[in-house]
Amino acid sequence: MRDYPYPDYGPRHLVRPLTFGSFNNAPKLTPRTVALWAAVLKAVPGSRLLLKAPSFKDGGAVTAFRTRFAAHGVDASRLEFRGPVGLTDMMAEYEDVDIALDPVPYNGGTTTLQALWMGVPVVVLAGQHFVSRMGASFMTALNLGDWVARDDEHYVAVAAAMARDREALLDLKRGLRSRQQQAAAWNIDQHARSLQEAIRAMWRASCAP
Repeated sequence: MRDYPYPDYGPRHLVRPLTFGSFNNAPKLTPRTVALWAAVLKAVPGSRLLLKAPSFKDGGAVTAFRTRFAAHGVDASRLEFRGPVGLTDMMAEYEDVDIALDPVPYNGGTTTLQALWMGVPVVVLAGQHFVSRMGASFMTALNLGDWVARDDEHYVAVAAAMARDREALLDLKRGLRSRQQQAAAWNIDQHARSLQEAIRAMWRASCAP
């Protein structure tokens, strides 16, 4: 991934309203996802949600999602919608997000990696299939298993807990790219060796009497 300029996270990020966000495509924002994120907003008073996707260049899409959140008691003033921009500008917009929220059941893939690269940790829910376990895999590989939720209720609790300590969150954000660069999963050679060892171990186990 390109070395997009890393945000200068500092004191100004502590005084703004806590901002959750998602840059995932709108079709991933399922009714379950909307309900889950609405519950997160209710659990963190004063927080807001920034949603960015190509679909939100259309006023009709924005209105539709405002209505969906309103059905769960979320006031429109707590929602911000942004449409598409160029990739470099989009990556810079991650500075406006304190914590990213992963959709369910179809997780973010590239979008989650981009968020992490720009210093935005992600609350994820560990599902049962590949498409719903990508987020958990990424966060576990970064030794951030406490960001991985077991179920919907736990997802809300994790988001609320991570939003509560703004100083700790800021410290994490400042070092998130370097953490990613040092993680074994992002080291191609080391990751390949680990995969080889895992395959050999499975083969030996299958050959055992």
